[in-house]
Amino acid sequence: MKHWLASVLLCWSALVAAEPRTIVVGIEQIDYYPHYDFSAGQQRGYFYDLMQLFGKKNGVQIRFTALPVKRLYQEANNNIDVVYPDNPNWQQYMVAEYSKTFSDPVIYTLGSTMVLPENRKMPLEKFRSLAVIHGFAPHRWLELQPRYKFRIVDVADSASALGLVLKGRVHGASIELNVANEYLRRQGQSGALVAAEQLPFTELPFLLSSVNKPELIIEFNRFLQRHPLEIQQLKQKYQLLEHRSQLKAP
Repeated sequence: MKHWLASVLLCWSALVAAEPRTIVVGIEQIDYYPHYDFSAGQQRGYFYDLMQLFGKKNGVQIRFTALPVKRLYQEANNNIDVVYPDNPNWQQYMVAEYSKTFSDPVIYTLGSTMVLPENRKMPLEKFRSLAVIHGFAPHRWLELQPRYKFRIVDVADSASALGLVLKGRVHGASIELNVANEYLRRQGQSGALVAAEQLPFTELPFLLSSVNKPELIIEFNRFLQRHPLEIQQLKQKYQLLEHRSQLKAP
């Protein structure tokens, strides 16, 4: 009996030891495809695939927790191991009570101002209205507003922002270029809006951050360094552009 019990305990211990770790990833509950889409129960996009690859290579299970944009960063210290996307320059998401550890760049995003083709070369002096997704803070635009006096229209999502531009109700929308182009493609309107040439445009890295588990960030950085080819293949799968120099000339 004792031998049987010892064998059972050994088997149980082996099974427990073999269970993979689980990492809880906090993500914005929005459609930001092709980067990510965690709206309405979706789990898809480049970042989703990237974390699945990370889990496979490092023997961990990935569990996503999708939250509204502002709440996500408030919850970064509660039952969430890492948050995405994040950036130390996003002061509105910094909480004084705790510090964060940030990863190396996961991807560079193109913060563009999407306008009608005829407004491609519109200067700031003539720009009058900008659609912005609720919870997002386009810093360059906010810096310029006191001087140029344009109106900011707060909207729910990318579709709403781009729709206002298409209807001529605002001059432009502050939208990540890959996200805007993917939405227009799905609507059968590729090329209906373009990135303005003389209005704010940024190349901003999206990073992973952690409050309680800086060791996970070290592990993730090592993953980025060891698997560049597979990561590049994922970017190509989703046709993601990372630099303005990759844009085709009109």
